[in-house]
Amino acid sequence: MTGKAVLALLLALILAVFAGCASPREPETIQANAPNADEPESDQQTNPAQTESPEASQEGSAGSSGEEEAGEAEEQPKRPERIVLDTVYDDQRVGEDQVPVIEAELGLVDDEELNRFVRSVAVRLLRHAPTRPFDYEFKIVDQSVPNAFALPGGKIFVSRGLLALATSEDELACVLGHEITHAAERHASAQIEYNRRINPLAIGLLRVAKLAAYGREQERDADRGGQMLAARAGYDPEALATFLRKLDAAERYEVGWSRIPRFYATHPTSPERSALATNRATTLEWTPVPPVSAEHPGGYYGAVDGLILGDDPAGGVFDEENRFIHPELRFSIRFPQGWTTMNSQQAVRAVSPMRDAQAELTLAGKSDEPLSKIVDDFIDSEFEGMKIRVRERREIKIGELPAIRIEGRTTSMGIGGLAAQMTFVAYGDFVYRLTVLSVSDSGTRFRGRARAFAHSFRPIEEETVRSLDVIRLRTARALESETLQELSIRTRNALDLVYTGVLNGLYASTQLAHRQPIKIGIKEPYLPRLEPTEDEEQPGTAEKSDVILEAPTP
Repeated sequence: MTGKAVLALLLALILAVFAGCASPREPETIQANAPNADEPESDQQTNPAQTESPEASQEGSAGSSGEEEAGEAEEQPKRPERIVLDTVYDDQRVGEDQVPVIEAELGLVDDEELNRFVRSVAVRLLRHAPTRPFDYEFKIVDQSVPNAFALPGGKIFVSRGLLALATSEDELACVLGHEITHAAERHASAQIEYNRRINPLAIGLLRVAKLAAYGREQERDADRGGQMLAARAGYDPEALATFLRKLDAAERYEVGWSRIPRFYATHPTSPERSALATNRATTLEWTPVPPVSAEHPGGYYGAVDGLILGDDPAGGVFDEENRFIHPELRFSIRFPQGWTTMNSQQAVRAVSPMRDAQAELTLAGKSDEPLSKIVDDFIDSEFEGMKIRVRERREIKIGELPAIRIEGRTTSMGIGGLAAQMTFVAYGDFVYRLTVLSVSDSGTRFRGRARAFAHSFRPIEEETVRSLDVIRLRTARALESETLQELSIRTRNALDLVYTGVLNGLYASTQLAHRQPIKIGIKEPYLPRLEPTEDEEQPGTAEKSDVILEAPTP
């Protein structure tokens, strides 16, 4: 591989992820076949996890560049630690290590009632799962696309997009059973040493995505195990086939909503899988039991009522001109036109059409610290597995805001470098780092764009905040012989008609039964989240409906 190709690879990996390390809340764990399996909030057990860490680094060669001063030694960032899964205790240790990455990068849905519902369905399944000496955890990630994945050690995540796509508790149970099978059967450990299949440059969410990806046979095995668990727990095993067909339709429909790129999909679907699931379901005996969602008016539809569809403005949104608006932090910034954007909990990024540069906005620290100290600390540390050598540093102004701009070159594990232009700007309670990284020989070409990017950062007015909308999942009741298209018009459904069909597993021309529940999206004004006082509810959150909403008639 040529030096330029290696640099391009490095940049591509950097564009994908930013490894956050936010401190997670104390997890709620569930032990399979535990005596208190009916209690989702069981005490976490302590397991003798392997403490000996494998050798994870090797000394980098002390290479020198013609641009470097003679005799100057350059400290190289450490290589990521190897991941080897020899025992179930390794599974638990690795899973616990990677959970903070997921929480920091994707974020979690902070809806206790909805999380309790998901855990309760999982508890029913775990009563029939193989006993494993690790604690299961089930969490909802703030991801708008349908997704579910299992990390080693029983750390299982479903996205709010998946909950919106499912139309029954049976479908959710089959998906959770699928993920439980991955964890219980230790499918991750079937892969040879992870350092052989994870690029050593991969960091953060990219490494986690690799841990959650399985082979075709393992997916089939998990489908089989998930349907068996669901049937034993009183759920319809045919629901997996139904969900797989909808997932396939959702993947073909380009919604354009995603916190992470599509190539992170951990469960590629196919008509073959849904056909196999249908055939398998006919061989499984099951006895229906009252669903957990029966306590909600409207059943499963009531349980997921109010879910946000698409981007949540609370985490920032892009407009049609690539301007990123964050209503909670009260700022906007314009990313280069034509660049592909991505918004995560840890950073906002845009990638150039030729994929030889990226622009990024992320937090650098709190504004109660001197700006110069924050910059000094950053230069002395590593970021995203790299260090920076500064050639120029200057105090500037971004509008009326104090800022410091640095330019230089990054290094990573002895691999050349990337051209870097960074601006640190203090605004409100935080200091933001505005970065443009590019393949070294393109550095001068992107310098002007990097400065324009930084100078587009500005505070926003209340009027801009109040102009934002949010789309929430609601349920409408159909009139006799009404089509999906007619219902969408009558109810002022904010979703595209094709996507509405995907959510409900229907065609636009399908005639609906009287009072048939249909999932739609209702556009509502976005209300900024304020610090709640005692005995006050936090505005900007949607209450669950006491009854399934009758759709408004114009």
